[in-house]
Amino acid sequence: MFTISKTITGVCVALVACIMGCGQGQSRMMNKPPAIVPVPKAVKMAQGSLVLGTRVVAAQAQLRPLAVIVADEIRLLTGKKMSVAQGKAGTGDILLTIDNELKGEAYSLQVGDTALVRGGNYSAVAMGTVSLLQAMSVQDGIVKVPHMDVSDEPFSSYRGFMLDLARKWHEIETVKQVVVMCRWYKIRYLQLHLTDDESCVFPSSAYPNPATKNRHYTLKQLNELETFARDRGVTIIPELETPGHSQELRKAIPQLSCAYVGITRRAICPGKESTYEILDKLIGEICDVFQTTPYFHIGCDEVNRRGWDNCSDCKAYMQKHKLDDSMELYRHFIVRMNEVVKKHGKKTIVWEGFHKEGKVDIPRDITVMIFECRYNMPADLIADGYPVINTAWQPLYVVNKRKWSPEKIYGWNMYRWESPWKHSVAYGEGIDVAPTEQVLGAQMCAWDQADDIEIQSIRKRLPAMCERIWSPDAKCGFKDFAARLSVTDASLTKLLQIKEANTGNNKQGEIGK
Repeated sequence: MFTISKTITGVCVALVACIMGCGQGQSRMMNKPPAIVPVPKAVKMAQGSLVLGTRVVAAQAQLRPLAVIVADEIRLLTGKKMSVAQGKAGTGDILLTIDNELKGEAYSLQVGDTALVRGGNYSAVAMGTVSLLQAMSVQDGIVKVPHMDVSDEPFSSYRGFMLDLARKWHEIETVKQVVVMCRWYKIRYLQLHLTDDESCVFPSSAYPNPATKNRHYTLKQLNELETFARDRGVTIIPELETPGHSQELRKAIPQLSCAYVGITRRAICPGKESTYEILDKLIGEICDVFQTTPYFHIGCDEVNRRGWDNCSDCKAYMQKHKLDDSMELYRHFIVRMNEVVKKHGKKTIVWEGFHKEGKVDIPRDITVMIFECRYNMPADLIADGYPVINTAWQPLYVVNKRKWSPEKIYGWNMYRWESPWKHSVAYGEGIDVAPTEQVLGAQMCAWDQADDIEIQSIRKRLPAMCERIWSPDAKCGFKDFAARLSVTDASLTKLLQIKEANTGNNKQGEIGK
């Protein structure tokens, strides 16, 4: 089992009579720790339980949306109805408060006469409420929470899941169910793959044709989704795949295509100023909807550049900017797109796709998601100063029949890349890098999955990944994790009733804006 030693500010890892990582060494005089996934950094149990009262209290007005959500989740999990209030808490109440003494995503859960959830920000409080909900039990119709003191924060700042909406249509209710699952397992970021060769699901106003007929969402749906996720502490990262994987976008906006037409599955033309103007408008529209995100993903992997060498616009552009070949033009495209993204107040993410060698320097403020170890090696990207996110094909890709077991995922760590493909350097023995803060975390990616199998495919894999990057030092085995997961997964089934589960019939999307 891989372990990492890291000092975590503000979290005491050596409490007297404290249950650490999976309950090892707990006192016989104490209650058994509840099934919380991912396992918290520190849990101090005490005798007795709090009988839950009738109110969820928000200490600050900005927490009221979360209080409403928590009250509804308690109803779904236990049948108990609770009211929402603001101000001071009384005996039996749940009190939510932002505490500036806690930094970032650190949270504290103290259960005594009240259930006090404190966090450094809204998202941290939201995560603390999940631990509270997972600790609840119902006995003879009475909802109880064990007396305890939880001090927790994630090891990794980036905990993500990617949902492919472009290859296979997903009902908006399924997307909301994924948001609920992300909240339940403290996944901070949900990346939405909005465009690919098969479809574009974003309804542009500036360019009305890009949205694929019968396979796109309305702006109203997407705005509601953004609020739905934000209020649950989940941040949506939009992805506009460029310049490759863009057949549907180029078909809808012909100005994005190269003048040369002899190559199929071509990429967006990087040799015209109009290309950057169009993409600027599209990115601006998408950012207007997904306002919470600090990131914007521009794709940039698996680019077929052959058409660029025969495109008169690309040739003229390369000559003007003194670019030697299409690879340098590709690197130049990334640089320009990064400026567009920053113009809209976001930070750029790209898939691994550019090589280490190249004359055009790619800025270090770009975050690279490494999935294949084919174009650039993790150690080289780290040495060159790039922040990276582990999206290793094996075991973090969920693709139809190629799925790895929760146990396999649980045995992985975020400093390791493996690949099932022989063309990858990570094939076979895999690639490991030394622990470094430049590895921000990891993301599981579900590609080409049908709507009706999505939830079932990820509901036990996603929490396995999250626990490995939330608490890599925890002395847990898979058996202990699986036991806790069986409890939280049963509760997740109830929470997914927030929206009626899909029946397996993939309906077409609503047409419009």
